[in-house]
Amino acid sequence: MVSIPHANPQNKRPRIFISIASFCDPLLIFTVRNAVKMAQHPERLCFGIVDQSQTSSEADLPAGPWRIASLHVPPHQSRGACWARSLAMTFYAGEEYFFQIDSHSCFDQGWDVTLIDALETIAQRNQNPKVILSTRPFAFEIDETQTIKTTRFTDCTLKLVPKKSELHLSDPVLSFACYNSKQMNDLQGFQISAANVFTRGSFVEEVPYDPFFYFHGEEQNISIRAITSGWDIWHPNAVPLYHLYKKRSTGEAPLHWDPQFEAQRNEKWTELRSRARTRLSQLISGRLNGVYGLGSVRTMQDYLQLSGLTLIPNTPATNHTPAIQAVPVRPS
Repeated sequence: MVSIPHANPQNKRPRIFISIASFCDPLLIFTVRNAVKMAQHPERLCFGIVDQSQTSSEADLPAGPWRIASLHVPPHQSRGACWARSLAMTFYAGEEYFFQIDSHSCFDQGWDVTLIDALETIAQRNQNPKVILSTRPFAFEIDETQTIKTTRFTDCTLKLVPKKSELHLSDPVLSFACYNSKQMNDLQGFQISAANVFTRGSFVEEVPYDPFFYFHGEEQNISIRAITSGWDIWHPNAVPLYHLYKKRSTGEAPLHWDPQFEAQRNEKWTELRSRARTRLSQLISGRLNGVYGLGSVRTMQDYLQLSGLTLIPNTPATNHTPAIQAVPVRPS
């Protein structure tokens, strides 16, 4: 583990804790460096990184007036994305804002000011300080000359909607589509994108990541717990973040469930996924107690009313697709 402390302890600007769970990602260092380079006030940044890789990247992390805490974990010992994000949250040290991103991201200039201004504007307008900004980021690519090419295909707000309108306890994991709302204003939603979550630092303590989740259902879990804990999810019009959407091409970073790692594990990824699905059903039905259960400010029924989803008991699922047109967030 490496921890690079603030060089400027007298800094009074509100700090941003940036949570990054990286899995064998060659773009981890690029992402950290780009976040620092493009921030208007990089001295306010505090990184919590879980680097799940064969070889630690700690020596390449940039030093400066920001804080970096990093933990290296061999990939075969990893227990999935939510487990790693939960570990990253343990580096939180009371920062005013929390920003969860993926380890293959890049930023617009002044992204830190853009996000804080957007969050505070929405919070003031809606008289609820517990605001979460989240939607799928637009895409970027790096060409053969190492030039960053971002793709922002619309100035309108992107919204996340489920591909079916029924939430089945027997099969609770839903797929969500990102579509062009054709509107320029911020829109209230009910689903986060785990690759882009900006909110207050207190979110870490109120809605901590459940380490017993795996990957599938991750965003539903956080969204349901956040909303029932009194947080409002907003899809902002201003999204100063870009994401490299993987295509599984040759040379691209491996995934957690790839055979090379599975062969070294006693508990397989399918077991972790099955347990997470059961856990999501327990959450939805109110049978999951403790800090990883439903909040106490709103009910599950409140969530269903907000989302428009219909909760179905343990019966086979049927697909009801809303009449919307999904749009890609990367070039086809």
